[in-house]
Amino acid sequence: MLKTKNSLLDSSIQNLRNSLSSLSMDQFVLKTIESLMSIERNEYLDTADKDKGNGSYGRAFKTLSKNGLVINVPRTRGGLFSPAALELLKINQEQLDDICLSLYKKGLSGNDISSFIDECFGEKASPSKIGELAKVFHKFRESWENSPLEKHYKVVFGDVVFITVRRGDSYSKEGVYVAYGVREDDRRELLALETNPTEGILFWGGILENLKSRGVEIIDLFVADGITGLEDEVLKYYPMAEFQKCVVHKMRNILNKTRPKEKAEMAEDLKIVFDNFDENSTLKNAKSKVKFFIEKWKERYPNIGSFFKEETIDYSFTYIKFDSRVRRMIYTTNSIENINRAIRKATKNKLSFESPVRLLDYVFMVIKEFEEKNLMKFPVTNYKYFAKVN
Repeated sequence: MLKTKNSLLDSSIQNLRNSLSSLSMDQFVLKTIESLMSIERNEYLDTADKDKGNGSYGRAFKTLSKNGLVINVPRTRGGLFSPAALELLKINQEQLDDICLSLYKKGLSGNDISSFIDECFGEKASPSKIGELAKVFHKFRESWENSPLEKHYKVVFGDVVFITVRRGDSYSKEGVYVAYGVREDDRRELLALETNPTEGILFWGGILENLKSRGVEIIDLFVADGITGLEDEVLKYYPMAEFQKCVVHKMRNILNKTRPKEKAEMAEDLKIVFDNFDENSTLKNAKSKVKFFIEKWKERYPNIGSFFKEETIDYSFTYIKFDSRVRRMIYTTNSIENINRAIRKATKNKLSFESPVRLLDYVFMVIKEFEEKNLMKFPVTNYKYFAKVN
């Protein structure tokens, strides 16, 4: 019997060798598996008392390189024979799930993923099933939300990204609140991820309160956009913290009120106002530049001074209090803008999310993937110079 098997195998291999020039790689693989299945059936029939061979049936398989390949699967009259070699052509279900989740994280919709899987692998993956698979993200986020944080963060950056989500029976853009912190060991860490229909200081207050409950006792500097009153909310929970209003947000707000033909000149003047990165820069000099700027532009823009109110102007120049080697890293929310761009890129193909929970689950995994690719787990060298000097 062994001699018969070897003879059949040798014959099959010889036939394949003779056909190499006319076979594609996919066809070569299929013909090889057909030979293995024939050997399997002969082995099965040698031990089956009453079963007999019954020809074969064609089964279509789709591959990455070509659709519609057909393999001849041997069968028996009893229908009890199932060739193990056939499994070589089936993509493992766990691998298929991994592919679905990976494509989901890349921003493809459930329908797009379903079409892709069907076209490439001939397998069915309904959009609803993909949605169920995506629920595994929730477990990871829930675990992270319940984990303790460090006691001390040198800097915390806060910002809001607006994404369309379903809440009840309607769809609208809601704010996704993101807070990132720089630890004592100079590594960066996601601290908060929440969603709310609008951006407001009271909701930020809830986030700050939650940071306290998770163990954050000290924040040296909080950097955020110019939302009115946020500095007071931060100081309520962290009285010793400094607050920096994002300079880029302020510049953008001013330029949005500027005539197109004057924007370039206005932008250059604003760069001068906020260029306080030399170690000899002082708050007094910065305010002098602001005064000069207002004097230059107030005739054309009478309300230009409202962007530099006396009671809050210091918050635009808090970075001057710190070592000159870290000022460029803390005078804007640019450190978190890279994450925001990754979020926007991943969500732009998704017209909406079925609930705020699913939105947060998805964004959480986007951020975690961003961290891995951008080496966020490693220390930022310049933060070793983080210290107040003024």
